[in-house]
Amino acid sequence: MIVLLFLLLLAALAGVLGLVLKITLVIVLTAILSLTTLVAIAWLAWRHQWRKFQRAAGRGQTTIDVGRPSRDLPGPRDDRY
Repeated sequence: MIVLLFLLLLAALAGVLGLVLKITLVIVLTAILSLTTLVAIAWLAWRHQWRKFQRAAGRGQTTIDVGRPSRDLPGPRDDRY
């Protein structure tokens, strides 16, 4: 940190502080954007693996198993009346 401040002081003395600040800003913003992108990708991958694990373990099921549906035709007698 002190080295960075020293370099900024030297740049200010040389009269190129604006250029140095712009370059530093580009480097810092690039690093922040790259880190944010990597964290987002890691989070999505972790969430995908966690859901896959829950499905494999039988957890996280939101449906109720009611058995196999029958395909029988109704009988000849009408019980509605």
